[in-house]
Amino acid sequence: MGLLNALEQMLLRYKRGKEQVDLKEIFCKRSDDQYIERFRTAAVGVEYSNIDGSDRQEALKKLKVGEKVRLIWDGGGQGGNDTVYLVRKGLSHELAMADCFGRLNDKAAADVIRRLTKENVVTAAKVAKILGGTRKRTKLGCVLELRTYPGPEKKQPT
Repeated sequence: MGLLNALEQMLLRYKRGKEQVDLKEIFCKRSDDQYIERFRTAAVGVEYSNIDGSDRQEALKKLKVGEKVRLIWDGGGQGGNDTVYLVRKGLSHELAMADCFGRLNDKAAADVIRRLTKENVVTAAKVAKILGGTRKRTKLGCVLELRTYPGPEKKQPT
């Protein structure tokens, strides 16, 4: 519940104009087999609602195995914690809070951000498995496959 309370506080400060939201999408157009590393991780926070009241379980119901997932980095996390939200690819390029179905766990998010900022390595994500949705386990869950690729070469100033 601590995460929800923190997000609610952030939203309230944002509405009052005291907080700047700094969201960045981690772009990775590659999907070939020339990746550096591949690993799987579960999406966390899927049982909560988003700060606008939309249900993450509803967004999860629309996901399909193999579907690409957008990684949205919130660089303005409180206490220096960076968060990477998981957003399903919608029909438009605009982000919609209703398409957010969870986030990466703290360790995976820290690795993705460290690699992006210090090693110029980008990460792509796709749905590997949908869990739950049964009578025994009614809540849905999601396992993601993350692949890391070398980022674009930075041009040297002339």
